[in-house]
Amino acid sequence: MKPSFQIEKKNTILVMIDLQGALVKAMASEIVNRVIRNSQILIAFAREMGIPILVTEQYPKGLGETIPEMKKELEGIAPIEKMSFSCCQMDSFKGQLENSGRKEVILCGIEAHVCVLQTAAELLQQGYGVHVVADAVCSRRKLDWETGLRWMEKKGAMILTTEIIAFQLLKEAGTDEFKRLSKLLR
Repeated sequence: MKPSFQIEKKNTILVMIDLQGALVKAMASEIVNRVIRNSQILIAFAREMGIPILVTEQYPKGLGETIPEMKKELEGIAPIEKMSFSCCQMDSFKGQLENSGRKEVILCGIEAHVCVLQTAAELLQQGYGVHVVADAVCSRRKLDWETGLRWMEKKGAMILTTEIIAFQLLKEAGTDEFKRLSKLLR
């Protein structure tokens, strides 16, 4: 299934990949701060709109847990521990994704050219629509980030920004939902 050009909240799930202590510290601070902020916006939208959220942690014993500023936003959501780079290799991830019934997956997190890319590849192979949020993913090196995004796009993922996702979900101005959530985009 190719991702649709319209993101519908009833068919979408948000996956936040590996925003963990050691990984965050390895990124350029200006870039990772943007990724954190945009991930917080995506989580706020998902929570407000009833979109399920899955969170992963790559080898937390070595790379640390999800960073505190994200944990606060993700209260009540247990992270899925993984050793494989692709989230899809974990039975608990696959089970929660399948049980959600959602077919469009929004991806954010670290690193764009490793865990995000390998997860996107498997999701695409399994027929999911994949939406990678370019300003909510990063890599240690810009070339890896750019190459990862290009690769995912060529394989069928939609490469979008936080604002594109937000306005696709909102659909129209003037609603109570728009009034509450549009403040986050300023």
